[in-house]
Amino acid sequence: MNLKLIFSAIILFIFSAIAYYLNNIVWVLDFLVSIWLYTILFYTFHIIWKSIQKKEITDSILYMKNFIFRISIFILVTTSILWWLTYLSNEIYKAKMPEYTISNWEKTVKFQAMVHIGSESFYNQVKENLKKYKEEGWVYFFEWVKPWTQENMSAFNDAIWIEFDTDLYENFSKLYWVTFQDTESFLWIVNDLDFNVDVDIDEIIRLYKEKNTIEENNKPYSPPIDANKEILNTLSNLNERELKILVYLNQAILNLIIWSDSLQWTLSENFNNKNLFDVILNWRNKVIVDEIQKSEYKKIYITYWLLHFKWVLAWLQEQDPRWQIIETKYLYPID
Repeated sequence: MNLKLIFSAIILFIFSAIAYYLNNIVWVLDFLVSIWLYTILFYTFHIIWKSIQKKEITDSILYMKNFIFRISIFILVTTSILWWLTYLSNEIYKAKMPEYTISNWEKTVKFQAMVHIGSESFYNQVKENLKKYKEEGWVYFFEWVKPWTQENMSAFNDAIWIEFDTDLYENFSKLYWVTFQDTESFLWIVNDLDFNVDVDIDEIIRLYKEKNTIEENNKPYSPPIDANKEILNTLSNLNERELKILVYLNQAILNLIIWSDSLQWTLSENFNNKNLFDVILNWRNKVIVDEIQKSEYKKIYITYWLLHFKWVLAWLQEQDPRWQIIETKYLYPID
C-alpha cells in the first residue's frame, strides 16, 4: 500500500468519524457516497476529454486512487483554513464595539455603538456604563423605531423583502447562541431622562415613496420572506452537535462583519433596496444630529447602530468644526 493510499484512508476515516459524531451513520454515508459519485463523474469527464484529444485513457483504478488522494488534500486544506479563520475570529481577533466620546467643549456626547444581537455580557456592560453616567448627570438618547400603522409596516416588509416583527432579532440570536438587544431594559435606569431619538415606520415609508421612481414602483411584486419561519425550520432540523458547529461558524461571521468597517459598508452598499437603506441610515442621522443640537442637556449618552456614527460626527462638524473625538473605549459584543 503506497503513501498516497494511506494518507487518503486516514483523512477519509477522520472526516467519517467527524460526520458520525455530528449525525451518526447518515452523514457518513452521505460523505462517502458523495466522494464516490464525484470520482465517477470526474473520471467520466476524463474519458470524454482524452477521447476528444485521442490520447490514452488512464486506468480507472489508478485514476480513482489519484483523485481520492487529491480530494483528501482538498478537504483537509479547506477545512483547516476555514476552522483556523473561524478560531481567529472567535478567540483571537474578537470584534470590538466602540464607545466614542465627542465634544465641542459646550456639549459632550458618548456614542456607544450597538448591534441588535450580541452577548448578554455586552448588553449588561452597556447598562452598567449607562447607570454610571446617569448617576453623574448624563441623559440617555436611544434608538428605537417608533410605533407605526399596519399598512406602513406591511409596506416596509415588502420593501426589505422580509417579514420584520418583534420576534425577528430574538430568533436570529438563536442561530448565534447570543441574546438580542432589549431596548426596554435600558430604560428607567437611575431616572427617567430617556429620550427616543428615532423615526417611525410611517415617516420612513413616506420618505421612501418620495425617493422611489415610477419604474421602481412598478416592479413585479415579490412577497416578503418569513425569516422567523425559516430560522425556526433550520433550528428544528439540527441536532445539538450540528447546532454547536453552526453557531460557532455564525459567531465567526458576525465577529468578522462587526470587526470590519469596510465589510459593513460593502454590505450596506449592496443592500437590496438602496433607496430604503438611504432613508433608514441618512434620515436617522439627521434626526440624531438635530436632537443633539437642540437638546438642553450638556452630557448625552447615546446607544445607536455603529454605521451611524461616522455621518453623525461629520454632520455635527459641518455645523460646528469644534466637534471632535476626545476618547475611544471598546466592548466585546460577541463574548
